[in-house]
Amino acid sequence: MGETDDLEWDDAKDHLTQMHRSLSLAIAARLFDGRLRLERISPKSPLGEVRWETMGDIDGRVLFCVWTWRGRKRRVISLRPASRSERNAYREAVGRR
Repeated sequence: MGETDDLEWDDAKDHLTQMHRSLSLAIAARLFDGRLRLERISPKSPLGEVRWETMGDIDGRVLFCVWTWRGRKRRVISLRPASRSERNAYREAVGRR
């Protein structure tokens, strides 16, 4: 299992995300480093687990992360580039075009 002080993720899922999206789940830690982000409880949360959706700009690219709390750490479930509509919503919310 990969982890930082505040985040954890499944190594197999990280490998798949790197192969399919050229993103490491470890990058998600940057979304929570104090930068401007858009966050909400996921409407797709499974029964019995609250999942969060977070979007933020990392190096000029808006990323979309799904995660949940596991104890005191965020457990990254997925990380991907935001869709066009998600990017537009993010930029509108944070006042950037």
